[in-house]
Amino acid sequence: MNFSAWFRGIKGKLLFAAVLPVIGFAILGAISFNGANRLNTLLESTHHNVIPNLQILAQMRLARANYGYHAFAAVTTLQQPEIFADELKQTRDAIVQFNDGFKKYQDSSFMPEEEKKFTAVKDYYPQMVSTMEKIVELIETKDPNNLDKAHKMLLGEFYKLGLPIGAFNRETVALYNERAKQESITADQTKASVTQWTMVVTLMATFAIFGILLVIAARVSNSVSSVASRLSVAGGQVTSAVEQLNEAGNTLSQSSTEAAASLEETVASLEELSSMVQMNSDNAKQAAALSLTSREAAEKGQTEIGNLIQAMATISSSSKKIEEIISVIDDIAFQTNLLALNASVEAARAGEQGKGFAVVAEAVRALAQRSAVAAKDVEVLIKQSVVQVEDGSRIANQSGEVLTTIVNSVKKVSDLNNEIATASSEQTAGIQQINKAMNQLDQAAQANAASAEEIAATSGEINNLAITSQNLTVELSHVVNGGAQETTFSAPPAGKPAAATKHNVVSFKPKTKAKTASAKETIPFDEETRARVGTTDGF
Repeated sequence: MNFSAWFRGIKGKLLFAAVLPVIGFAILGAISFNGANRLNTLLESTHHNVIPNLQILAQMRLARANYGYHAFAAVTTLQQPEIFADELKQTRDAIVQFNDGFKKYQDSSFMPEEEKKFTAVKDYYPQMVSTMEKIVELIETKDPNNLDKAHKMLLGEFYKLGLPIGAFNRETVALYNERAKQESITADQTKASVTQWTMVVTLMATFAIFGILLVIAARVSNSVSSVASRLSVAGGQVTSAVEQLNEAGNTLSQSSTEAAASLEETVASLEELSSMVQMNSDNAKQAAALSLTSREAAEKGQTEIGNLIQAMATISSSSKKIEEIISVIDDIAFQTNLLALNASVEAARAGEQGKGFAVVAEAVRALAQRSAVAAKDVEVLIKQSVVQVEDGSRIANQSGEVLTTIVNSVKKVSDLNNEIATASSEQTAGIQQINKAMNQLDQAAQANAASAEEIAATSGEINNLAITSQNLTVELSHVVNGGAQETTFSAPPAGKPAAATKHNVVSFKPKTKAKTASAKETIPFDEETRARVGTTDGF
């Protein structure tokens, strides 16, 4: 992060000014925490080392004193069983307390001098416990001799062992008292040091923060004053530009009105042209329908001629087959005639017996001759029919060729009429689209005229806003620097739109171009680059 660029901005200065007290409080907190930590260390040492050891020593001292008191009482109260039993019980409890205290004291931590002293006397403690237990055993026997021995041990061994132990207790307590004095002195010194450093840091932080805030306030005031003056200059430039925009809006309104009138005339002409093209399209469609009907009739005639030609060909084929059959019949008649002749010859050779057969043969011969004559007549007629059929087929073929030519011509005429009808439909659709586009242009021109009037009105509002911005800039300067309010700006009277001149479009030419300052130069807040959303260049 570029700290220099960040600090030049107002946000950076204000954040830095807000962070300074936090830093001062953090330093004070660190000093206070350090002092409290040191005091806590002393208290923990006292709580965990000094007090427990003193309590254990007091417990052993009290247990030893209680033992001596109750043991002497038990020796002297043998004649009183209840008191004797109670004193004996108190004696045993004292042994347990003394032994428990000794074990705890052995497991605790020692000061160096305390450890040396304890090493010298620690062997006396087990001896003391052993002596105490022996005395109790002697007392429990209730034997006068044993009671006397117990009494002597109390005055002898018990007393002698108690001397070094008592001396150790007193010396140890003295050591802990000295340690407590030293720790108290250390705590007082720590408290004084923390208080001194807290006062010093507080004064230094107060003066440093006050001085830095004065510098930051001066720099922020200078930056805002500079911005206010540049905003005032920019507001004047905006006012001038808005006046030019107002003039351009009036000119645009006039030109848009004239363009709308011209577009209305064009739309009317296009509507007339569209109706004429629609009429031609309808006529072309009717001609195409008639051509299609003629084409269908011609194609049907062509089909019928084809059927006729096919029928003539079938008749010609049948006539040829009949001619062949007649030829076969003629051959059969000729063969029958020969057979009848042979039968007559054979009948003549037979004589009287063959006369009847000869008569039949003669009759068959006569029929064969008549069949031959009829076959020849039919053949002649069939040949004539075949010739006529061939002539009819040739004529039908010629008629089919002529009708095919007519059908092809009708098809071409029908195709041309369809193309004309299609082109007329496309022309109609194109004219309708042009008409629709011209209507849209007419609406757009009227909307532009209305927009031009709105622009003129908006430019007046922008002019008022620019003047308001100039007044706010002056107020901002007074707020930052103080002082009485001076000059204020007022909006000039709104000018009337220029008179419309028919077919006279005035081109917009700005006045003398003033030096325009970019938004970046006008508002140099110098924020950090990564925190910017965009720039105000171009507005």
